[in-house]
Parts: sequence; C-alpha cells; structure tokens
Amino acid sequence: MLSEEYKDQLLRLGIEDPEDFLKKSPGTTFYFGGRRPHPSIPMSDGKRVVFRSYSHGGLFRPFTRNRYLFGSRSFRELTLTEEIRSCGIPTIQPLGAIHRFVFLRFYKAYFLSLEIPHAMDLVQFFQKTGPRPTFEDLSRKRRMIRFVGLLLCQFHRSGIFHGDLQLKNILVSGEQPLLIDFDRSYRKPSLSARERAKNIFRLNRSAEKWRRLGLRVTRTDLWRFFLAYAEDDPEIQKLMRKKLRTYSIRIFVYRFGWMLERVLGGKVRSC
Repeated sequence: MLSEEYKDQLLRLGIEDPEDFLKKSPGTTFYFGGRRPHPSIPMSDGKRVVFRSYSHGGLFRPFTRNRYLFGSRSFRELTLTEEIRSCGIPTIQPLGAIHRFVFLRFYKAYFLSLEIPHAMDLVQFFQKTGPRPTFEDLSRKRRMIRFVGLLLCQFHRSGIFHGDLQLKNILVSGEQPLLIDFDRSYRKPSLSARERAKNIFRLNRSAEKWRRLGLRVTRTDLWRFFLAYAEDDPEIQKLMRKKLRTYSIRIFVYRFGWMLERVLGGKVRSC
C-alpha cells in the first residue's frame, strides 16, 4: 500500500523487495527518529523517504527478530497516522506500508514516511541546550515543554492513545513538536482519565530515565509539562495528584532495574 503521489517513483526504485531496495539505493543515510536510526533514501524530487522495519522486542527477539505471523501492524499504523493527520495533529507524512511474505504465512513489515529535514527528537533537543544554557536557550526549552504538553492534550482529546510515548518518539522541527511511531497505538471515541494518565506517566518515566543518564531535564520542567497538559482539566489534575502518591514507589522499582542494566552493561533500549 503506497501513496499515489510517490507510488510510481518508489516502484521504479524497486520497493517491491525492500531489503534489495535498501542495498541498491545510493545516498542512503540514517534518520534519527524513534528508538533507533532508520535508513533514509533520497528521492528524485530532492526529498527523502525514511524506511522503518518492524522488529520484535522482549525475550523472544533473538528467535523471532523481524518476522511476524499474525496481524497487519504496518497497515494499521498507516491508517492511524492518516487519521491523526486528519485531526490536525502534527506528525510525519506517511508514504506507505509493506508486508512481504518470507516463509509460509510469516511476513516482514515496513513503514515508509517523508523525512522531516533538520528535525531532532526531544532527547537531542534537550541535549542541545548544553550544561550552561543562555536565557534564550532556557526560554526556548520552556516554550517547547509547554507546546509538547498542549500537543499531547490535543492528541488525547482526539481519543488517541500512544503505544510507546517516550522522548525519542517526539520530534522537534523548528518550534513545532510532532508525535511519531504509532505502532500499538489506538483510537476510540474518548480516552478515560486512567488511559491519559498512563500515557503521561510513561512519558515521565522516559524523562526520568534520561535524566539519570545525564540529560538536563529538571523536575520543574516536568511540572511545566503537567501544567500545560492539564491546566483546564480538573479531572486529570485530580487523577495525577492521586497517581503521584504511588508514583514514587513505582519509579523506585524502575530505578533499580535501570541500575542493574547499567551494571550489567546493557544499552538504553527503551526510554
């Protein structure tokens, strides 16, 4: 399933065989979007297409790798991304989704989107402020935190739950934050306050982990985000206050796990 605008161009490049397409594509670079960098392929019009391959996580990853048996992950993400764009929520422009059968009913899944030039994820954005930020740097940082809070509020009010809301799944392009990577996300008529809080605290956990790795994200920054998100929603404010009473215990458990990961030499795989 490919975008009509780019379908002919992608077919001429040999997109039917994605792995061969990547090997033969000249000028391939890597675009840092989401958890890991993805191949970025130049197009004839000067734009670039980001090529994301789906892969399993967890204990069975060494066995299953990037092969799937059931479902239609990339097609579902393509449909949801288009719905999100139709709501006026800033995100990437999808170009297509591919399922390629490799053995019996096992398949590999791929997702294609246009690269956003000069965009950075939120981790890179915070790193850019440096250890001694200027007043202008701090103002831009605080402004972006507020924009992210307002964006997530719009996202949730549209009934959309993000399946992996973390700092690397929020891009910054100029003064505009964008949400990306909607695998395992879903939309319903309205989200419950509990679902919204779950997303918010998932993002906060990501910020907490990166903060412990040296990222300059303060607790005041986190409160600025909370206030921007919930400034006119007493229900979510009440729920967040309730959740915060138990959050310190939960985050202690995560911190213990992160410490073990560092001691054992593990890499940051999911933040």
